Amino acid sequence: MKKISIFDTEVNDFTKESLTQELIKCFGGQKNLLFAKVNTEFILRARQNDDFNATLGGFDYKIADGIGVLWAAKYLSLPFAAKKLKITNFPPSHKASERAGKLLIGAEAIWQWTYTSLSLLFCPKYVRAPIPERIPGVDCLYLMLEAAINTDSSVYLFGAEKDVLKAAKKNLEAKYPKLRIVGHHDGYDYTDKKIIDDINRLGAELLVVALGSPKQEYWIRDNIGKLPSVRVAVGEGGSFDFVAGTFKRAPKWMQRIGLEWLWRLFMNKSKTQTGSRMKRIWQAVPLFMYKVVLYKIQNHS
Repeated sequence: MKKISIFDTEVNDFTKESLTQELIKCFGGQKNLLFAKVNTEFILRARQNDDFNATLGGFDYKIADGIGVLWAAKYLSLPFAAKKLKITNFPPSHKASERAGKLLIGAEAIWQWTYTSLSLLFCPKYVRAPIPERIPGVDCLYLMLEAAINTDSSVYLFGAEKDVLKAAKKNLEAKYPKLRIVGHHDGYDYTDKKIIDDINRLGAELLVVALGSPKQEYWIRDNIGKLPSVRVAVGEGGSFDFVAGTFKRAPKWMQRIGLEWLWRLFMNKSKTQTGSRMKRIWQAVPLFMYKVVLYKIQNHS
């Protein structure tokens, strides 16, 4: 299992199969292991916020939750042919050659951005290296629950609104009759001590925290050391809404080409202001791509 760096964030090259195998090992171990599901907004936030960057760096595993993460990993892995040309290797005193080299690097970076971006629509398999697969939030949650069933590990659900959490729990128990959900609590009326005492009393081994990011990552960071029974802790974002049926998942064709994020941005009714939705789209796609291209040019990756 490798880690692929995108800016300062290292993402594991999981497939669904390898993630399942790793989870089974984790449930059989003796350590608290932390999982984060990483999308482009996470990566940008980590680049702009030192506290979040350090928090994310403290998580043991980062799962690619979005096609944009796969694209960035592919784009940054492509070498620059221009670097092999002598014109880019002249001493700094050769100003004209230096400028020409920078132009060649910039032009090649834009060309690479063009064809890798087009591949997302016309040949999405192209970006499945070095990270071979994206594992969307709800699918990842199901994999974790199935691994918990296979290892007879108990589960605690924490987060979301009370009605949403109740419906999610009911649907999960219907979907997985052998799943042992030993406790649950919504994400609104709680204190850290109350939740910690409850989890410890019940001896939960899988802790699913759905408080929204970055709150959920900070909560896990600050409290995991007080939860000796927990073997796997994961930040779940809005997955409970989808499990409960409050939100609908994107059509299969959108999932196949990696546009589920776009569906979620527009269908997420908790985002009542259009400006908030547009801001998220701006950050998740054009701003993220611009930052990645600029980073590659500046670092001659």
